[in-house]
Amino acid sequence: MVAVFVCGSDNRIDILERTLPALQKFWPACPYPIHVGLNTCARPLAVGRPILAPPSDWRREFGQQLTQLDHEHVIVLLDDFLIQAPVAQQRLATLVEDAVRMNLDYLRLIPMGRSLLARAMGSQPAEIARGIQRIRERHPFYSALQIAIWRKRHLLSMLEQPLSIWEFERQSLGEAHHCAITTDPPIAYRHLVEKGRWLPYARSLLRQAGFPPELGDRPAWPATRYGQLLVDQLRWVVLGYATC
Repeated sequence: MVAVFVCGSDNRIDILERTLPALQKFWPACPYPIHVGLNTCARPLAVGRPILAPPSDWRREFGQQLTQLDHEHVIVLLDDFLIQAPVAQQRLATLVEDAVRMNLDYLRLIPMGRSLLARAMGSQPAEIARGIQRIRERHPFYSALQIAIWRKRHLLSMLEQPLSIWEFERQSLGEAHHCAITTDPPIAYRHLVEKGRWLPYARSLLRQAGFPPELGDRPAWPATRYGQLLVDQLRWVVLGYATC
């Protein structure tokens, strides 16, 4: 009924080589089948079964890979998500049961967070079930590709739209509703890559997770990117998505 799908492709195999070992280390008893999106299967994977699609743009590859799964719901991870701690499987299992029982189209597995501005205005979406809230349709990242449980049919419908990956995260389909948990995310992770480059803290995160910090030939953002990330984080803490 539920599978884990790691969205990837051959041109990002170097990223997968650094993130899949963390999936194996921190989720060794994953009860769901794990699938990894690729274009070819030229080398063995640390974990998961490859699901292949011809090289194309990201949404066509993603969609063609997804159609090969027989599961009604999928837990979607991007290939640059580095899991940092043991997965809280019992917590995750409860959320999977909630998503299936409530027939949710999308359940984001990390809280939305609230800025100081939102807190001052008393802005808080109502919960539709204990610990689950509906995301406002005008939220700028209504369909964010953070770790989430997706109803596969709904995700495939969204992938039919000719949008970039950034535009995808802002779209909504009128008949569907997206939700997010409010507390206690079951999977702790960080992104390692932005716009095709390693983020400046990628080596540090790999080292903290117990893996070699070597990054290969892929370019990395300069250290000055730290300052830009800090400014973005501070802006969000104060204003949230009001400036998006």
